[in-house]
Amino acid sequence: MRRVLLSLLFLTLPVFAAEKSIDAQSFVRDIGYRVGDIVEQRVEVMVPAGFEFDESSLPKRLGAGAHIELRDVVHRTESTSNGVRHTFLFDWQVFRTLRDVRPIPLRALGLQFRKGDDILVARLQPAEVLMAPMLPTMLTKEQATPREAIVPQAQPLQPLLQQLSWSVAGLLVAGLYFAWRFDYLPFRGKHPSPFRKAAREIRRLRNQQGELQASMRILSRAFTDYANAAVTLEELKQFFARHPETQPFQAEIETFFLATQQMFFAGKADTISKAEVEKLARKLSLMETP
Repeated sequence: MRRVLLSLLFLTLPVFAAEKSIDAQSFVRDIGYRVGDIVEQRVEVMVPAGFEFDESSLPKRLGAGAHIELRDVVHRTESTSNGVRHTFLFDWQVFRTLRDVRPIPLRALGLQFRKGDDILVARLQPAEVLMAPMLPTMLTKEQATPREAIVPQAQPLQPLLQQLSWSVAGLLVAGLYFAWRFDYLPFRGKHPSPFRKAAREIRRLRNQQGELQASMRILSRAFTDYANAAVTLEELKQFFARHPETQPFQAEIETFFLATQQMFFAGKADTISKAEVEKLARKLSLMETP
């Protein structure tokens, strides 16, 4: 009975893998670092053949806020007569600021190698590196002596003056063009482009009450200004004879004056639309544009 109980007790106990410690070598340059520098650590471990490295035993990345952060790990293997040599290259970055020079420990390592239930562990104490402070601990006489102010170098003004001249000239040319385009020049001569002026005024009358009657009055006045005389439906033949440049638009001009006569003298407002009046004014304004 006792043997049966002991057998059951051994069966219920958890099975633990055999764990053995092995030696490892760590190589790191321990001086010449400042905050933010990369510290390269090389670790070599010799294990018997058949043992595979357990990647879960690598140190975890601590993330933001950590004084020492693991940036990268490179793992290489090399078969030898004594077993397999594992080489690890760790890149550590130190973010701890110091007021004076002191050693800073890196993180401890516990690298595991497995073969079935057997585990080999290479434990390494944290390697230490000497970190320099942000500011020098002692100022030399040269560093403590104020330096002379740097005299600003004289810059040539010729290129700047040329750029300014070209800019002013371009601005004047653009201003003259727009003044000519919109009939703001005082020396336009006898014909200050009445059709272009009428086209702009008609365009401003969109979506306003009585826009059709107002548009027809504006365009009729433009014909009068262009011919330097009153233009009516009966006098269109003389108008086309004096101004042959308007003959390509003869049919539309005759339709416009016929609609004007019917609207203002017969009260018919459906013989022409506002869009047709604006279209005719736009065509005549393009005729005036060189």
